[in-house]
Amino acid sequence: MIAGCLLGMPSAFSQLTWQHSYGGYSTDEGSSVVVTSDGNYLIVGSTGSFGAGGGDIYLLLLDPSGERIWSRTLGNAGVDQGRQVRQTSDGGFVLTGFTNGSGAGGYDGYVAKVTGQGDLLWERTYGGTGWDFLYSISICTDGGFIAAGETFSDGTGGGDAWVLKLDGSGAVQWNRTYGYGQRDFARCVIALSGGNYMIAGAVTVNGDQDAWLVKLSNSGAMVWNSTQGGDSADYAASVIQASDGGYAAVGTTKSYNVHTEALHFKVDQDGGLLWLKDWGQVNDQETLEQEELSDGRFVSVGYVSGGGSGGKDMFILFTDAGGDFIAGVTNGGDHGEGDEFGASLDIVPGDGFVFCGYTESFGFGTRDVYVVKTDSVGLTQSISVVSELDPVSTEEFVQVEHMYLSPNPASITCHLSNAEHLYSADLFDMQGRLVRSWSGRVPKEFDLRGLPDGMYRFSSIDDAARRTSLPLVIQFR
Repeated sequence: MIAGCLLGMPSAFSQLTWQHSYGGYSTDEGSSVVVTSDGNYLIVGSTGSFGAGGGDIYLLLLDPSGERIWSRTLGNAGVDQGRQVRQTSDGGFVLTGFTNGSGAGGYDGYVAKVTGQGDLLWERTYGGTGWDFLYSISICTDGGFIAAGETFSDGTGGGDAWVLKLDGSGAVQWNRTYGYGQRDFARCVIALSGGNYMIAGAVTVNGDQDAWLVKLSNSGAMVWNSTQGGDSADYAASVIQASDGGYAAVGTTKSYNVHTEALHFKVDQDGGLLWLKDWGQVNDQETLEQEELSDGRFVSVGYVSGGGSGGKDMFILFTDAGGDFIAGVTNGGDHGEGDEFGASLDIVPGDGFVFCGYTESFGFGTRDVYVVKTDSVGLTQSISVVSELDPVSTEEFVQVEHMYLSPNPASITCHLSNAEHLYSADLFDMQGRLVRSWSGRVPKEFDLRGLPDGMYRFSSIDDAARRTSLPLVIQFR
């Protein structure tokens, strides 16, 4: 349920507000949301409900009332996740994440450019033979992009913060790592107005992990770095440049309480600490992203445990320009007993905010994309969640005549009709994990022994490059 503001703030229910979930019958979540130039909402995240298999990048465009305009998936037969999206000047979108379905090996950083209708223009992977992840992307003044994350393929060892400068087509202009030998990483990067860059993440020295801000020159050289935190694990999840030229960051700290707390701090233009706040409840709390409002206040989103309707709840926090508490709102739907997690937000000009994350209380799968459109004080007029079953699962796959699995439910074996021209086939569980794979000559009879009871998805590609998807229930008697 929604908890009202803890301090009195006027509501603005004349603004359009709602709470919706989107997805299929498996695990879907939102990681990033932007308000588009024409006033719609673009969400990027990941899906195990549909796509090429294993878990795909999920794009969802909504109108201001929450109605789906279109949805798309990107990815290959491995695990693909989208982490952040930004709108480009041509009306399209650039997004970043990671994949293990293509690239140099293990996980690789992934960047794609799509049109305003979600059609793929190009996609590229980056990294070495180790595991490499991209979490954030920003648009540069030269029309290119700056992307950041974490690499285990290069650097000083133990994981390093990783930054790529890309041109407008995704080609690498420079590639740099930052770290000190233990685990260091970036979770956010922003392009600054003067042509420099700022990354936020964590640095570990002598076993102590601190939140880390690093200002970079146009060529990627370190201008200054600032570490904040206590004697336990702290990290910065995102950073923005404030209107006064300083930098405000949010993240997580375990240094000031027995519970995980939200970490908020601000540094000046040279990295000197201006203020630091830790916000917590009787259970864990984290902040993932924030924006500065026109009057200097900040609004942020994350989650809180035990402070709402049950489990984790999406948590919206308003603070003043000095980081002091103004109000907090929890969003857990209409008495949702599962987890609701807030990952990203954007300001809707003159009309409140839009937030995204995931819900485990509502929808059609084990986890669905959760999008909340609030008024200017973070409230929605109704706490009911409208669950939308995304038809992308039926739009994306062709129907092949006389192709079916039998028996269904199956137990030990299952027969596939019309399998003569299949190039490859995969079987995924409801968490999007690949449990069986066939290539070359795909058999008509499938051995299901060793697989637990449950719902599965059979995905195949034929020699005409057509993709089909069939549900399968395994039930041993």
